[in-house]
Amino acid sequence: MSTAFAITWLLRLPYPARNLLRRWRGMLGMMVGVGIALGIGMAMLAINNATIELFTADFRRSAANLYGVTEGGTPIPILPGESPGRIEHAHRTLAQLRTLPAVNEAVGVMSWTVERERPGPKQPDAPDGQVLATGVDGDPTRIPGALDLKEGRWLQRSDKVVLGRKLAREKGLAVGDTLRLAERDFMVVGIGTLRGFGFAMDSVAYLDARAFARRAAVGDVVNLIAIEAADPEQARTRISEIGSLAAFSPEQLVAQAEAANADAVTIRWVFSGLTLVIAALFVSNMLARSVARRRLEFATLRAIGIPNRTLLLTVAAEAAIVSLVAVAVGIGLSSVVGWAINRYLAPRYQLDTLYSAGAGLFALVFLLALGLGLVAGLLPACEA
Repeated sequence: MSTAFAITWLLRLPYPARNLLRRWRGMLGMMVGVGIALGIGMAMLAINNATIELFTADFRRSAANLYGVTEGGTPIPILPGESPGRIEHAHRTLAQLRTLPAVNEAVGVMSWTVERERPGPKQPDAPDGQVLATGVDGDPTRIPGALDLKEGRWLQRSDKVVLGRKLAREKGLAVGDTLRLAERDFMVVGIGTLRGFGFAMDSVAYLDARAFARRAAVGDVVNLIAIEAADPEQARTRISEIGSLAAFSPEQLVAQAEAANADAVTIRWVFSGLTLVIAALFVSNMLARSVARRRLEFATLRAIGIPNRTLLLTVAAEAAIVSLVAVAVGIGLSSVVGWAINRYLAPRYQLDTLYSAGAGLFALVFLLALGLGLVAGLLPACEA
């Protein structure tokens, strides 16, 4: 009874649907093969997306809408030879910026290496430990999103220090510990990072600007100023009147970072496109072989009156089904590969993520795969 019911239920379906159910085992290999190709393509695009976000994500998360450097400087150096330059008399310059009517807060930073001293007598032949320190002039807590504090609090006194997460992890330090820099002890009061001040800011020690200037012996200078203004355009005009300063918007900095990475982005897109094309050729070749083996079946169907459009729909539906299932396989494979990359590979480069994929990326690959699948099935469908 159950067998007869199953056969009756199957016969009630349209021929294309019956054909797909009858041949699912033969299509399984195509689905897995195309899914692997799509998974590789998705993983490459997600890595490409993560590479760009290393330089641009902080600008989108921080509410700072202007970044000031000395004229001729580059706010976020990416290419060899680029530098933000040095803004002299930084304390006075920042005071001028904060008095502008359109400016809510201005935070200046300067980075330099400082010698770390360990407790106990120093051995004559012991190598000096160097820590990359950043002096901060201003209160980043007044700029929404500019401070990513994971633990503790921000600096309130000159004898305190906030450590980036990677630096704290590498040095084995936590909130409440003491870090001795250039003959002075600093208590660790927080673990976190500043956003919008460049790459690898999670590997520095943040000090009060005056304490930093004395420890690093760099003077009253900063090389980058983040500004949060109620009216960015008015603030930009007033900043230009101060002299020797240039202001950039976050959108300009994102464009600079994307332009600097344009070649790498293009290469990854080319490889991803080739992967999709190979997947489409694989589908087309397998469907063509399937059509060749079923030539007698199609001839019989035509002889009993099955219209051409039904045969076209049958082969095209196979290509669409293969593409849809392959996309699901590809998303699963790409997610597993991405988890492994972020879990095991990214920490080796002191990065939080090397794989960043979202719904937009998966939707793009879905549409491309579906379109290429239908195009790949067009020729076999015409032959059918």
